[in-house]
Amino acid sequence: MSIYDEGAAEANKTRAYWALMALEAFGNQTGQHEYLDGTLTIAPEVIREVAGDLLGNIFHLARMNDLEPESIIASAEMHFEEEVREEVEEAIEDTAQEVIAEAATEIAISEGISKLEDFLKGQSK
Repeated sequence: MSIYDEGAAEANKTRAYWALMALEAFGNQTGQHEYLDGTLTIAPEVIREVAGDLLGNIFHLARMNDLEPESIIASAEMHFEEEVREEVEEAIEDTAQEVIAEAATEIAISEGISKLEDFLKGQSK
């Protein structure tokens, strides 16, 4: 089973849940767990505080391993932008398919009415 089975939007929701689990695990270690209630709805200031603290600690780990923290930010931005792009493209495609189906239905109804009118005109002669 792939996280993409339900589409890009659900895949990104799964990714957000993974991030929540990481923040909860981190919060349990740092005493910041009371800020999180297990839902994906989190106050922006809580995300900024807890995630910022976690990222700061990841940067310490990176520096200790001769990795520039900026490279982590660049990699994260690249992943995030690609995942959001996939979600947007999928939403656009879904909307386009709905519009096409609706237009096709309207054309079919219009053609059907026209054929019915022609038939009825032929019957009245």
